[in-house]
Amino acid sequence: MNALPLQGIRIADFGQIIAIPYTAQMLAWLGAEVVLIETEQRLTTRIWPPFAEAEPGVNRSGGFNMVNSSKLSCTLNLRDPEGVELAKQIILVSDVVVENYSSGTMERMGLGYQDVRSLRPDVIYLSLGAFGRTGPMKDLVGFHSVINLFSGLASVTGHRGSHPRIMGGLFPDAFSGCYCVLALLEALYHRANTGEGQHIEVAMTEALATLLPEAIMEYTLDGTEPERVGNHHKEKAPHNVFRCQGEENWVAVSVEDDAQFQAMAHVSGNPGWADDVRFSTPEARLKHQDELEPLIQQWVARLQVEDVVQKLQNAGVPAGPVLDSDQVLSDPHMIERGFVQFPDHSVVGPRPLGAFPWAVDGGQPGVARSAPLFGEHNVRVLQELLQVPDVEFKRLMENGVIA
Repeated sequence: MNALPLQGIRIADFGQIIAIPYTAQMLAWLGAEVVLIETEQRLTTRIWPPFAEAEPGVNRSGGFNMVNSSKLSCTLNLRDPEGVELAKQIILVSDVVVENYSSGTMERMGLGYQDVRSLRPDVIYLSLGAFGRTGPMKDLVGFHSVINLFSGLASVTGHRGSHPRIMGGLFPDAFSGCYCVLALLEALYHRANTGEGQHIEVAMTEALATLLPEAIMEYTLDGTEPERVGNHHKEKAPHNVFRCQGEENWVAVSVEDDAQFQAMAHVSGNPGWADDVRFSTPEARLKHQDELEPLIQQWVARLQVEDVVQKLQNAGVPAGPVLDSDQVLSDPHMIERGFVQFPDHSVVGPRPLGAFPWAVDGGQPGVARSAPLFGEHNVRVLQELLQVPDVEFKRLMENGVIA
């Protein structure tokens, strides 16, 4: 396979928690060399559960290992001027800097965009925050749930007649991370053509708000807020998930027209559904879906998910299983395509990882390496890359600068 798209690009990663670590991980998967700059004074996800085998340890965190694969770890004390100076030297030989500290933190350390730009004028510097780096809320800190709420996404998520719901705690982080990747790829393309660097700023709330085009359009047209409808659809019925045999086995069903509904009625062994005046047209099914859904639930409750899916799909009715995490990571299709990989971590062993959601030149883009051990690549980064002499390296270690 040809070289990966970002081969030869180096990233200085000051990412915290999820969003920027996830961004930098995707850049590493695209071939960039990502130097994760960590500090013992702020370990964040390295000391957050869940841990492998429930045994705490800085190299055993599932959260950390999930979003830091294929990176190099360099540990510096960023409260020490010498540690900051080493961080600047890493930036000097890097193409991109990514960070999501609270507003002003990088500037107080002397690592803000203007500081870095004076070192390397063509640097691409990306800052991500909950509310952005400007405006009246720039100094406020917000995590996943706050982003869900403030973006407006929670207001349209929920069951009919019920309160707003949060769509997954970490969803805003991964989604914002994808926006960061797109922005950085464009910035790298721009620099390749012009030689110019730039400062990119991403606000998580604004990124997530782009998921609401229908709700925003509806409000701007007639001033009405959309109704929360749960799994239902404004034009299709039935359109929901139904519990099959077993404790948490669900099938998703979406019927678009009369032909599909008649096919479903036939394979369910209840042809009378198609003749029932309550269900005879799309409009009637929408009006009476609260009466229709219990009938479908009664049918699928005694069947395996696979049986229901096969029956419906063979009849031309859109249906699919609701997979849990284990089923996704063990799915043969996902594994064969290279999405699920099993990097062998030197402490916790091989663990499944959802990796590359793309192919390169029609083939698998490579192999994801496990997340680095804490400070695993200090020698490689500081001595081999920055050419710090042995004596100086030892002194920095003894003085806690490399920590």
